[in-house]
Amino acid sequence: MNCVVAALAAVCLYYLGAAFFKVAAGRMEPLHGRRPVHLIRQVLSDRLWVTGLLVFTVGLELQIVAFAELSLGPAQPLFCSTLLFLLVICLGYFGERLVPREWAGLGLFAVATMCIALSVPTGDDPIEGLPPTPTVVPVAALSLAVPLLLFPLVGRHATGRHARPLAGIAYGLICGLLLGTGEVAVKGLSIANGTRAHGLSLLAEPYLYLTLVAAGLGLCQGTIALQRCRMAIPMVVCTIVAKTYLLVVGSWLYGVGWPSDPLSGHLRLIGVCLAIGALFVFPRHERPRSPVPAAPLATAGPVVSLGSPRR
Repeated sequence: MNCVVAALAAVCLYYLGAAFFKVAAGRMEPLHGRRPVHLIRQVLSDRLWVTGLLVFTVGLELQIVAFAELSLGPAQPLFCSTLLFLLVICLGYFGERLVPREWAGLGLFAVATMCIALSVPTGDDPIEGLPPTPTVVPVAALSLAVPLLLFPLVGRHATGRHARPLAGIAYGLICGLLLGTGEVAVKGLSIANGTRAHGLSLLAEPYLYLTLVAAGLGLCQGTIALQRCRMAIPMVVCTIVAKTYLLVVGSWLYGVGWPSDPLSGHLRLIGVCLAIGALFVFPRHERPRSPVPAAPLATAGPVVSLGSPRR
């Protein structure tokens, strides 16, 4: 299969799986990161959620196929271009609407993606190799520790008469860090599959287990977000964080390095900065809803005049 087609199909399947999670989460009991056993029991006992998991798993396998021939530089713009498919699901199927600031954040990220696409050097792709284990372990530990520390905290939101519901920025950040870590591990798994491990020998690769742990935690956090928020904002923020993390950390970890050409290097830096800046554009809270005017009292029958009619 063509690596470009596999890359596009992989992320589209991720978003399609998220749509299954969204529908499934809407019929579950309230989910909390402080109750992980209850959370896992709820999601695994729902057939629709498990269906979404199967769709997500197929996307994961396609991403491994894509990474076998696709370097991280060209991969990031391809992955981000599938946000259009996400918007079709959110706006078309779920009927969500975006406020101007949210459209502005999307536009800024689109510019960032174009800058990163223009920064990809022409010619042969750089040779990517697996890093030594002493380098991978602290990066993986830090990447998992930060989201896990925040995991039970983001569920605490303000309550009261004037409290405004959250738009899901914090959920998207945590989910993005976890799934970004998983995608970095998927890249390592793809390299290992082409160099030193095949078939059942992949069971001895630490990248496999890092992928499963990071992706599993990310899906749990994502399901909580989809139950409490609109789908668009947590998923867009998750995509921005995950793909930026994959590009920056993955390039450093697998020895790709920064573009040597000054123009390409500056474009790559501008693209990464704009992607991070787009996160600050999205509003943290939902737009307050205008009060619904009270309906006029309906009469039970025709109006009866108490006075005598004029002749």
